[in-house]
Amino acid sequence: MLTIAYVAASDLDLAAAWLARALADGRAPVLVADAADLPVLRALALRFGLEHHLLPGGPDWPEALALRPLMARVAEGPAEAVLLCDAVPFNMVFRNNEVVNSWADRFPAVRVLHQLGVQDFRFVGRDGEFKVRIPWLLDSLVGRHKGQRAFVIGNGPSLRNTDMSRMKDEITFGSNRSFLGYEDWGFAFKYWGISDRLQLEMYREEYEDNIDRDSIKFFPFEYLPFFRVENACPIPVASEIFFGQPAPLRFPYFAEKPSMVFMAFTVTITLIQIAAMMGCNPIVLVGIDHSYPIARVKRRGQGEGAAMNPTALAPPEELARKSKLGWDFWEGNAATGATHFTDKYTSNKVFVPPRTAWSEAAYDYCRLWGERNGVEIINATVGTHLQSFPKVDYKTLF
Repeated sequence: MLTIAYVAASDLDLAAAWLARALADGRAPVLVADAADLPVLRALALRFGLEHHLLPGGPDWPEALALRPLMARVAEGPAEAVLLCDAVPFNMVFRNNEVVNSWADRFPAVRVLHQLGVQDFRFVGRDGEFKVRIPWLLDSLVGRHKGQRAFVIGNGPSLRNTDMSRMKDEITFGSNRSFLGYEDWGFAFKYWGISDRLQLEMYREEYEDNIDRDSIKFFPFEYLPFFRVENACPIPVASEIFFGQPAPLRFPYFAEKPSMVFMAFTVTITLIQIAAMMGCNPIVLVGIDHSYPIARVKRRGQGEGAAMNPTALAPPEELARKSKLGWDFWEGNAATGATHFTDKYTSNKVFVPPRTAWSEAAYDYCRLWGERNGVEIINATVGTHLQSFPKVDYKTLF
């Protein structure tokens, strides 16, 4: 097996120790590193007598052409990339700040290695290692459905009044607990995504056990060691607010390259960007009711006190001052009306409240981006309250 070992100056001792063991076992890894770590790369290559290459900042950089011989070797047989660098501690807010290892900061290297054809990765840190197969990254899906129609499907109650069977042979993007409808609808969505950190952290096992096996699955890259599913496509996501930090990122934003995807309090925004990167046109929204009959939300860390939902109408700048992402929550059993296509969706579950004003700004920006780039985004949701996109009658699409 061809072993490609990624080394970093910050973890030189870790890399040297691992390489010594590998050579003792009869393996001769090919060394790679980022351009900033060239001196360390050369030093290790000279010390151990190993072949070495620089990794460009992205697979689309001109410097990537120099890696073509290495790509040919990967194609000849099994290959594994071993990243010899310590993990970054990642605090999961919804698991009582449980800390897990994350190599999200090494995503650029993973991205380049994946484009070389590597799918088997081993992450080696001082506190342990783990192996994972990454069959998909966004780079391998860019332009996959160029000029084809796609449906981005929410989980609103309007799906109860939608003939879902008409989308069976279409390109479909679903999310979260969409699998609760697959049996009734007679098919599973081709693509599935999740970006809600509460849902990922609190209900991981439910998603791992129930998501359709064949669907390609999008989720934040930092959860790669935590969330284990087949046909995984981990994606780098930028949020409006980082946990514990009140300063918003540039807002709004629409990702045009697979190096980063924008998250905006609804996974629908993420899926629209992914569909656009795949070349889908038009992109049809279904099940995006944009109506949330949630009377009250609770404040974590403040006992059982409750207050009127501060997120329904508050502008982004006010939310940034008053609330950290994930601090408020609402209980599904306490909703004053239907919030999803089945009551099973919310039964005995808790959710982060929708930031309506924030998501509407992101939806509006999606529309503007589509208009400027020739991508038609339309809303075919029955009885939708979302005004950001032109509305069409669902039945006229077939």
